[in-house]
Amino acid sequence: MRPAGPWRVGIQAGHWRVEELPEEQYRLRDSTGARYGRLREVDLNLDVARRVADLLRASGARVDLLPARVPAGYRADAFMAIHADAADRPGARGWKAATPWRASEAARRLREALAGTYPRFTGLPEDRFGTTSYMRGYYAFSPHRYEHAIDPRTPAVILEMGFITVREDRETLFGDPQAAALGIAAGIVRFLSGHDPYDRARMAVTLYPVMRVAASGAQLLSHPGEDALHLAELPEGTLVRPLHRQNGWFEVMAWGSWRRFGWLSAAALEPLPGG
Repeated sequence: MRPAGPWRVGIQAGHWRVEELPEEQYRLRDSTGARYGRLREVDLNLDVARRVADLLRASGARVDLLPARVPAGYRADAFMAIHADAADRPGARGWKAATPWRASEAARRLREALAGTYPRFTGLPEDRFGTTSYMRGYYAFSPHRYEHAIDPRTPAVILEMGFITVREDRETLFGDPQAAALGIAAGIVRFLSGHDPYDRARMAVTLYPVMRVAASGAQLLSHPGEDALHLAELPEGTLVRPLHRQNGWFEVMAWGSWRRFGWLSAAALEPLPGG
């Protein structure tokens, strides 16, 4: 079943009109984005966001072009926050995208759709291991912290299009912003073509109880798979918050002297006593 009207999509241009953020987010008003000489991330974000909005409108969608300030409880069939990055490590290149910490199946499908189209149009590699906790905990994804955030039932992704401080990425993004826009719009359309807004289970967020590492030596990995990076070895008793379960693995947030997220084998975890 499809809704009677067109799909509604929110496209946020990262850092655009950041000075208009509400008082509850005043600490973010000086977050003006990356720079390289006279080139500013915010200008690129807005240029690409406007192009994406035009492409989606041409396909029949109703589009809200949003600044940094998100309407309270914003609800849509998809939400995409568009950003670009500054390199903070040697060899960094490419794009990355993330869902909220506690993502619905619909949000994960939106990210998968984008991952299938964005590199095809731009030719940029994926910065597979570069996703940060700031992306997953993006303020617009945090209705438990802020009034001005999206409704948790809105499938959402934040995209870092590439590094404007890296020559190859910069030349692609500023030289052909339409390619980036096409890659983003195509991913959203691909997602919407299979999206059922009445499937509540797909848009629901599963909440897991806190668990702990059952024995020393549990390996926190970047993702399930043989090519995964080993992020940390967790000692017995480390508390974790499971975020998502997939084929015998949990994506988790681990606590300790630091906070990290990654994947653990379900066999390495046990419930808390009395939990």
